[in-house]
Amino acid sequence: MNHLIKITGKFLMVAACMAEPIHATEITESSNAVELDVIVVTATRSALSLADAPAAVTVVDAKKIETKNVSRLGDALDQVPSLYLQNGAFGPSQGTSGTSGLSLRGIDQNKTLILLDGQPIQDASSGKVNWRIPFVEDIERIEIIPGAFSSLYGSNAIGGVINVITKQPDRREFSAKLKKGWNDLSGEDGSVYFRDTLESGLGIVAGVGYQKRDSFVNDFVVKTPIPGAGTIPVTGWQAITTRDGLPAYLVGDKGRTPWTSANATLKLSYKLDARDKVFGGVSYQETNQDYTFFNTYLRNTMTGAPVSSGSLDIDGKRVTLAEFDFVNNSPLHEAATRYFAGYEGTIGKDTLLKLDLAKIDRAYSFTAAGATSSWNSGPGTLTDTPNSGLDGSIQLSFPMGEKQFWVTGLSLHRDEVNQKIYALSNWRDDDSRIAVNNGYNGSSTTTSLYGQNEITLSDTLKAYLGGRWDYWETRGDYFNTAATLFPSRNDSAFSPKASAVYKPVEAVTLRASFGRSFRAPANLDLYSTSVSRGRTTHNNPNLEPETGTTWEVGGEWRFTNTTQAGLTLYETRLENLIYLKQADTSTTRESFRINAGKARVRGIELTARTRLTNWLELDANYAYIESEMLENAADLLSVGKRLIDSPKNIAGIGLTAQQGPWTGTLSARYVSHVFFTAQNTDVVEDVPGSYDAYTLVNAKAGYAFSKTVKASLAINNLLDEKAYSFFLLPGRSATAELDFSF
Repeated sequence: MNHLIKITGKFLMVAACMAEPIHATEITESSNAVELDVIVVTATRSALSLADAPAAVTVVDAKKIETKNVSRLGDALDQVPSLYLQNGAFGPSQGTSGTSGLSLRGIDQNKTLILLDGQPIQDASSGKVNWRIPFVEDIERIEIIPGAFSSLYGSNAIGGVINVITKQPDRREFSAKLKKGWNDLSGEDGSVYFRDTLESGLGIVAGVGYQKRDSFVNDFVVKTPIPGAGTIPVTGWQAITTRDGLPAYLVGDKGRTPWTSANATLKLSYKLDARDKVFGGVSYQETNQDYTFFNTYLRNTMTGAPVSSGSLDIDGKRVTLAEFDFVNNSPLHEAATRYFAGYEGTIGKDTLLKLDLAKIDRAYSFTAAGATSSWNSGPGTLTDTPNSGLDGSIQLSFPMGEKQFWVTGLSLHRDEVNQKIYALSNWRDDDSRIAVNNGYNGSSTTTSLYGQNEITLSDTLKAYLGGRWDYWETRGDYFNTAATLFPSRNDSAFSPKASAVYKPVEAVTLRASFGRSFRAPANLDLYSTSVSRGRTTHNNPNLEPETGTTWEVGGEWRFTNTTQAGLTLYETRLENLIYLKQADTSTTRESFRINAGKARVRGIELTARTRLTNWLELDANYAYIESEMLENAADLLSVGKRLIDSPKNIAGIGLTAQQGPWTGTLSARYVSHVFFTAQNTDVVEDVPGSYDAYTLVNAKAGYAFSKTVKASLAINNLLDEKAYSFFLLPGRSATAELDFSF
């Protein structure tokens, strides 16, 4: 009978979660307990408490987001254990587009699945993510689940899953926010957001937001000397090295890259009865990046005139310079429109049904100057890559007997991309198209069947057994002067996973898991052939999926009502990794994509959280990540080296305070050196293009004048640390915010 009560309770919890959004327990002066009973859904595709999840889940909810200076999604994730974000994923004024990368437990973004309300939002061409697609004001919570999860989510879920869950119209809320930034965060933000449920059962969510950034100089011109003698003597240069340690000179910068970003969302839902509802909506995001004039630091020694081109004499060495070197490939346009609809309800007394359908249309285009072009004119190219994704799923959740709870479903995912690269007579003018140089079309469809059984073995032990079968079909073509149509092909993958959660006492949770996962090659890898700075990178329509095998063990210990700590050990073996194989000869510079690599990533993850006083809370985490390339037929010198985008150490600590009308946060994040090259030759730091070890300290203080009016002041990079993550990171900067909420 006890098992039946537990299964019935599980059903009721899932049903409640389907009908209403899930909220983490808020910490107030009258509730000193650490948030131990947060409900999560991504780890099992069903609702369960965080303490019972078969993975080391991290939840960032709306209350935590409010404590940070959040401009895009990555800003909210800066304290997530083992998560490394590249510059484009975070930072309110980075001079880059919203599309960038990450690694989770040392595994790069292409092998980490990013979801919005359970549906993928990764680009159909390259697999990267526009981090500005989620509207920050509309985020209810973000669930980060590291580990192998292809058993539930299919392709890309080798390193884990990040699921952004948006707000539902469960209560009345209206907010209007204004922000003003200074220094490297110079710019303005504004947003209006509303949600409510009417007596008729109709729910509505609507919001718009706009961001404008002046940006700052973060991309520099570095030149290396070549044999021979220069003819123009210059001053103003700075002797440095490249990130690989070669002698070089800093001669200028590429100016600022100001940008604007807009978000809009409209969601409707209707309650058919207490447990059944239909919903749908549309959201839109657009980013436009511009440019300002470059700066040369060089002056002609004889005349004092600025120098931006020519054969230069720098310290007795020859350096060739052209205005092309100062080009920042802007403007850039990036947009996404997402349509979605679904149904959540019940069949009979004990079966939950969830239907989802989502389509996302993306625009992505940028210009590039030709090698003979000047900064503001000359021939170039426009790369236009519209692409789309379609997702549909049917999921059933139901108890079977007294000890089992099943989650099973069917899903369909379809990616399409149609890229064209146009020749421009003037690379600064999109309308000066004179021909189509080349391009490609790609279409990939995955049909999937998955199932997971949660088995209650005893009052203290649960097991999760599941698997997913994915059938993948792809076709495409590449064209330049003639079209090459590649034969359609297909493949399949079965991704099993077994997990166990053991609670010997109420205060201790132990877990272990083993699973296999995969990532199907992106359309870009399969069908795109590109030329950049004289090197041709060829497509390979015969690439096989990358695979991973992961085990992990760990758990949490709740020492008191207000203190907990966690430990996780893990290892992932990667195979069939896709790399570029160089085929340099005396007459050509070519690269070919092949399945070439095997690697191992293993590590330790530590977390701790405690309530120091009734108004002050401490969070801390540390990750040690050991990654190694074991085999690589494409690059033998990379064997034994660390994987790129994989820091060895990540540590974070944060203090959150609330006392009366005052709130405050102080956080620090350390990331060790990251390698950009597979051979780990880029060992030099503090030079343009390097990936430095750094510690960023951020602070934010807020004051509530009333229940409806709040103000805050945030300081990013409080210690004004200078560091590069390829681009120069923002220096010490301030942001003021005024929030009207009803």
